[in-house]
Amino acid sequence: MDIPSPPEDQELRNVIDKLAQFVARNGPEFEKMTMEKQKDNPKFSFLFGGEYFSYYKCKLAMEQQQRM
Repeated sequence: MDIPSPPEDQELRNVIDKLAQFVARNGPEFEKMTMEKQKDNPKFSFLFGGEYFSYYKCKLAMEQQQRM
C-alpha cells in the first residue's frame, strides 16, 4: 500500500499520527468524539475530508493492522 504524503508541518503530522493510534486503540467512537470536539479547529480539518484525509486513513489502517 502506498502511503500518501504526510504533512510537511511536523506538529500537524504528530496530531494525525497520534489520533490514528488512539482511534486504532479506542475504536471509531473516539474518532467521532474527536470530530465533535474539534469541528471548528483547522488542525483537524483532515477528519472532515481535508487535505490530509487520505494520509490519516492510511495511518489508521496501518495502526489497526498492527493491533491484530
